[in-house]
Amino acid sequence: MIMAKINDKYLISLLVLLVIAQTGLIFVLSKQARKNYIDEKNLTTHYSYFSGLDFYEEAYKQAEGQITVADEKIYGGILPHHLMVEDKIAAFFTGIENNDYETIILIGPNHFLSGKSDIITSQAKWATPYGELMPDLDLTRNLNDSGSASIEENPFINEHSISGLVGFIKKNFPNARFAPIIVRPETTTKESEQLAQVIKNNIDADKTLILASVDFSHYQPVAVADWHDEKSRNVIENFSFNQVNNLEVDSPASIYVLLKYLELVKAQNSKLIFATNSGKLINKPDEPTTSHNFYYFTKGEKENNSLINFLFFGDIMLDRHVKEIMNKNGRVDYLLKNLAGGEKRFFQGIDVIGANLEGAVTVGGQHYPPEISIDFAFDPKDVAQLKNYGFSFFSLANNHILDQGQAGFTETQKNLGELGFDYAGCADRKVDECSVKIKEINGVRIGFLAYSMVYGVLDEDKVVEQIKSLKKETDFVVVNMHWGVEYEQQARSNQIALAHKMVDIGADIIIGSHPHVVQEMEVYKNKPIFYSLGNFIFDQYFSRETQEGLGIGLSIDNGKIAITLLPFQSKVSQVELMAGNDKQKFLNWLAESSKVSEEYKKQLKVGKLF
Repeated sequence: MIMAKINDKYLISLLVLLVIAQTGLIFVLSKQARKNYIDEKNLTTHYSYFSGLDFYEEAYKQAEGQITVADEKIYGGILPHHLMVEDKIAAFFTGIENNDYETIILIGPNHFLSGKSDIITSQAKWATPYGELMPDLDLTRNLNDSGSASIEENPFINEHSISGLVGFIKKNFPNARFAPIIVRPETTTKESEQLAQVIKNNIDADKTLILASVDFSHYQPVAVADWHDEKSRNVIENFSFNQVNNLEVDSPASIYVLLKYLELVKAQNSKLIFATNSGKLINKPDEPTTSHNFYYFTKGEKENNSLINFLFFGDIMLDRHVKEIMNKNGRVDYLLKNLAGGEKRFFQGIDVIGANLEGAVTVGGQHYPPEISIDFAFDPKDVAQLKNYGFSFFSLANNHILDQGQAGFTETQKNLGELGFDYAGCADRKVDECSVKIKEINGVRIGFLAYSMVYGVLDEDKVVEQIKSLKKETDFVVVNMHWGVEYEQQARSNQIALAHKMVDIGADIIIGSHPHVVQEMEVYKNKPIFYSLGNFIFDQYFSRETQEGLGIGLSIDNGKIAITLLPFQSKVSQVELMAGNDKQKFLNWLAESSKVSEEYKKQLKVGKLF
């Protein structure tokens, strides 16, 4: 009996303890729930970039006649936050306003690198002229809890990639909830893919619109911007994830997340709605510009026509007076900073950047005996800096590659290989295995050949054999030729005859160097021949012609060639693009000097060959 009473006391005590523990657990859980729950009355408020109604009303008025009404469900889109094109932004949203969206997700760049995380979201409401745009608290909380984005409010206060568009969203989708996301440039592929997956797992795709707020080419003249945008559009339309992070846009990570999400929901059919550029809109094509591309995405398959692009220059020499200038002012960065522009954007979004490397690459740039009067050697540290600008291929076939002897040539091959550069070319007049390089880019095999014939003639039978062989092995053949007479702007008859012969047997384009000035070009059997691109980086400061050069932006799309001409000038080895009258005068000269049809002359004068 006594034991029973004792057991009852223990049982009662145990029950009391369990009740207390459970109450504490409920308290802890309810505390956590209260932490995650936000009363909409207490939300932080952010503000649309423009608070006045007049801006938006004028934008929608101008949009009339530009609207493409979507006849299918739109699952995603790309549009700019550059409000110079406010009419097209209004047209973009109006074209899809009949879609019933419960949530709109807007992903854009973190321009000011604010906040603590690579990926940041907000639970604030947005005050706009059309009322308050309310947050999707469940989605943003899930993004935060999953670790794919952190909730931080301060970074959104000045972030125009979001604030610039919220007014339009509220106007066209007054009942939709909103989830803004901003991403840093260093956001990794893994982080982007995780974010896309978490979004997909936490929404109803048929009731959600996900948008990338992205401006395209920045700081570049129209000719460069158009060329870069051509590549960007192709990468987007083909969902080429391995190339997204190299695009010349202001937020590759935003594009990546969008495309990965669209892949997950099988909405990869793209439709380009608008493609514009600020330089065209204000008729200032040679000033720094911003370009804009607008896309809708519907259910369906992606494109399957990968575009490949190249940028070719003439002679690079990093010794003698150029070396003195680099040592004094900051090495290669000093030479290229004007051409590269803001964030080195001129060199972005390009598959292969190449030039003729006019000398040996030896340890410390050493010169080996016997030294001669014109004797070039480059320090690998200087050449390595070209990698920072996207250079990846060099032609070594020239009259200076043996300035440091055969040992210097062998050392050059070793050093370039260790630095990660591709190369082709043997010594002057030599045709051998070193003349050839095959590179595969996105499933397309490109054959590079490099020859030099400065001090004599080539064995043309061997050249023919190599080109024929390479034509069978590859999809496109590029021939780099070091030839001609210094300072002459017209090709000699032996250059022309050999060029025609090489095209006849399979060369798709010929890129010339050595004369140190730009020579005429030719289109033979629909194949471009550039007899000399002139100097790129050199120290021949004694004439205008030796300080002018031509860059070739080559695009290949399903075997079709398009070329953007990029004339530049060098001022004591600092390179910058030509503009205005100087550019037009150069293009006019090239057109009139070249052996091309009247149609091609017209194209040369506007700097674009098709």
